[in-house]
Amino acid sequence: MVSNTLLELVELILISPNLWETVRFPERMGNTAPIAYGGCTLGVGVKAACLSVGPKYRLYSVLGNYLGPALIDRKLQCSVRAIRDTRTFVTRFVEVSQIQDDGSKRLCMTFIADFQLPEKAALLTYSKPLSMPKIPIEALPTAHDHNQKMVESGVLSPQVLKEHDRIFPLLTRFYEVLLVPDSVMAQNLKGLAKQVKTTQDSQPLHEKITADVFRLKSSAVATTHAENMAAFAFMADAALSFLPLSHNHMFMDDAGACASLDFALRLFRNDVDVNAWTRREAWTSVGADGRTYSEWQFWDESGENLTASMTQQSIMRPKPVKEGKTAKI
Repeated sequence: MVSNTLLELVELILISPNLWETVRFPERMGNTAPIAYGGCTLGVGVKAACLSVGPKYRLYSVLGNYLGPALIDRKLQCSVRAIRDTRTFVTRFVEVSQIQDDGSKRLCMTFIADFQLPEKAALLTYSKPLSMPKIPIEALPTAHDHNQKMVESGVLSPQVLKEHDRIFPLLTRFYEVLLVPDSVMAQNLKGLAKQVKTTQDSQPLHEKITADVFRLKSSAVATTHAENMAAFAFMADAALSFLPLSHNHMFMDDAGACASLDFALRLFRNDVDVNAWTRREAWTSVGADGRTYSEWQFWDESGENLTASMTQQSIMRPKPVKEGKTAKI
């Protein structure tokens, strides 16, 4: 059953104490194998954690590991265990799994989620600014219009754009997405257009930035904290595993393995709202020993308040050298 909105995709039912199950199957994005986009797993897990706490608590930290891909032909289950319950803080341990054909349970993800009762006052309030110039929301093109213009100008072929839309179907189905024209992924179609020269080509890899703006489509308004955090977590997972490739004139087909290993999603403000425009920027800081470390940072519509960050370490293996051939140096 295809989900028409993000809220349908992350819908949960309580099937036993502290155990939730999705109504729909997770969906594929960012790969051609029959495995789900990691944001589906993270989104439903975060929602289950939120449903397990009192309505006044607000999520501020989600730290965990991807243990294996979720399949797209079965539902996800979220087991939630209470670790801490105080007047101010609540901590939950969450396991997201799927039931296999033989009836066994296979873990896809585990994480610790921390919540805090909103403080009455703040001693310090400050924020770093956007790294790229702030462009008014009304001046930014939609992802669809920007990509079509690239085709019309001959920068992209219709075939490459069609392949992009096949690989990445969920973001623009569930969200309104505006692109910052000078960001790397806006110029090279997330790396699929490897030959395209970008305005950041002169920058070292760790200084290149991808940026966009998004909000949940009005057909599905997030009305609860659980829905809001699930939708935000879904979007926060996007692209970080292959971002170093996309920023280096490469794509996923240039790697032998490319997948997220762990993640740290941190909320800095209680008023994060997926129904409103959110600005975000991404970069990669280091790659070594077959792993990379990359990050999204998020700001509110004004671009003045840093609201959240998502960091991930990912596997990044080269393609195996065929027998009888010597690797090029």
